[in-house]
Amino acid sequence: MRSYSTLATMILTLTGLAACDVPPESTADAPAATAADWILTNGRILTVDASFSVVQAIAIQHGRVLAIGSDAEIMALAGPDTKHTDLSGRTVVPGLIDNHMHFVRAAQQWYRHVRWDGINSRAQAFEMIKERARALNRGEWVVVVGGWNFAQFHDNSELFTLSELDAVAPDIPFYIQEGYRRGFANSAALTAAGISDETVFEGPGTLVKDDAANLTGQLVGSAMDLVTAFIPAVADDVWDASLQDTIMSLHQMGLTTVYDVGGNSVTPAHYDAVKRATANDELSMRVFYTLNNFNSIGGSAEEIIAALKNHSPDLTGLRFAQFGYGETVYRPMRARPWQVSQEDLDKFQAIAITAAENGWQLNEHSQRDEKIRDMLSVFERVNEINPIGNLRWTIAHNDAISPESVKRAIDLGMVFAVHSSRRNVTPASMQNAGEAGLHMPPARTIHELGGIWGLGSDATTVASPNPFHTLGWVVSGRSGSGDRTLVETVSREAALTAHTRTNAYTLFREDDLGSLEPGKLADFAVLDRDYLTVPEEEIENLRSIMTVVGGKVAYSEL
Repeated sequence: MRSYSTLATMILTLTGLAACDVPPESTADAPAATAADWILTNGRILTVDASFSVVQAIAIQHGRVLAIGSDAEIMALAGPDTKHTDLSGRTVVPGLIDNHMHFVRAAQQWYRHVRWDGINSRAQAFEMIKERARALNRGEWVVVVGGWNFAQFHDNSELFTLSELDAVAPDIPFYIQEGYRRGFANSAALTAAGISDETVFEGPGTLVKDDAANLTGQLVGSAMDLVTAFIPAVADDVWDASLQDTIMSLHQMGLTTVYDVGGNSVTPAHYDAVKRATANDELSMRVFYTLNNFNSIGGSAEEIIAALKNHSPDLTGLRFAQFGYGETVYRPMRARPWQVSQEDLDKFQAIAITAAENGWQLNEHSQRDEKIRDMLSVFERVNEINPIGNLRWTIAHNDAISPESVKRAIDLGMVFAVHSSRRNVTPASMQNAGEAGLHMPPARTIHELGGIWGLGSDATTVASPNPFHTLGWVVSGRSGSGDRTLVETVSREAALTAHTRTNAYTLFREDDLGSLEPGKLADFAVLDRDYLTVPEEEIENLRSIMTVVGGKVAYSEL
């Protein structure tokens, strides 16, 4: 075990929640003017600094780390009003940062959502629907969206039947979605959506019926829209409460910061609840988000260029800020066909030049190497005009990126955002992908080639937002159902660094977040067990029993 000790300190003149978000003047060598506000001793604190140092104790002052070191060193910083917490040997990690989450989209519906992440019993899953239905007002929908697949149900992994769904909660409309592939609705939901045995669906996808032309409750592809369009919108008062419920759920997982990458249905108005919480000093989660073109800007190159010119990235905010553009910068670079026309490449280049000129981080959804190669060719040309190395442009997903493309991106100073969206891929999907599927994403290759890479979830439709599910998967290579879905595994240290310190770099907040070092914000999670020593298969089951943001307890079981 490595150890490290320092009594470097920071003097801050402001107090309270807002004060911890004000970057202090550089006073790292100054003596402590006052005692620590809070000291935590007798722990195993994984600082995730450059040496991955492990210490016993930490002192906090005005929302930032005052000092780290031995119990004796930190106790010397205590005053008469200092709060003291004995960690009883527990492990502490920096606040976990998710570099790719559809946060606001999920928060809108969180109060009615049921999460099946890690649930291995079909009977338990259905009981959770019943429980949520009892808690909602009559007429409200129950929704299960993402982070699960049928393989995880050890008692029955067959597809749902309509009679089975109707037996769960016959009077409550509920809808279950398995990723973006297919959904299942009970009869109450089908009726609410105006769907009957006579309904004919024409379009990409299928309204699945049995041999007698009766509904099965299953909807594939675009047919899912027939139901989702009828799920009621969320009222403002419910929206605010749902946001706070979402934040609390994520704090229970040890998350303190999310990079929200929007989504097709997200508009600027969807951030109003986050803005209200910020204005009322009620936002305990650090939320950074991207400028998105789907609904507010439009998808044409001209509209995107105008938006990049008319807005300015925020590289200072520490609670709520917008500095990136994506997850999809320009639609043709994401969607099929995999080959992009020269006209679209020229338009994408014009967008990228504008982004570089105006200091925007680009965050491009790129899963196939064909598209990544085209994107890199554009970025290499842009780099000759306006160097992009300091802009931390990011490739999101990277599922099928080649070593050659990794090297090209490294030369450009780009960041690789690796996600656990393939953690729970279905056996059929794995079979279709063959051996190549086990190398998606190539986390170890990126790591060994020296790439700057961070971890995220792509939650919540396709993946669990739980960072320990992501960490467990990238370390062990196994899904929630125990199946091998990744061979490109990395060490526990590399994984934790990717979920903390590297992600802080991606967010331009490496001076304030990502590790527990003097002067940085006191964001951390106290775990129920030791991340470094539990068996690999148990990492996904780790829990935060206390989550702290800016020196303030956001969640605690202690």
